[in-house]
Amino acid sequence: MFHQIKAIEPNAKNHSIKITYSDNAIITADFSDLLEKGVMTKLKNPVVFNQVQIGNKGRSIIWQEQAIDFCAGSLRLKF
Repeated sequence: MFHQIKAIEPNAKNHSIKITYSDNAIITADFSDLLEKGVMTKLKNPVVFNQVQIGNKGRSIIWQEQAIDFCAGSLRLKF
């Protein structure tokens, strides 16, 4: 099933992102456990964390300058 993201609200204080999908389902993706691993350590910086964007056609969230992305469907399944 194709899940399209229509809105995001990052919260750098607790390293989470509220994600609203096109079917109005809402999840909160918690990234705090990932911030100790590899390239994800860059997201510890609140300014960088808040630079998250919706990717092409709502199929992902991305931190473009850090080359980090997460699939919309995978996020929905995990959280």
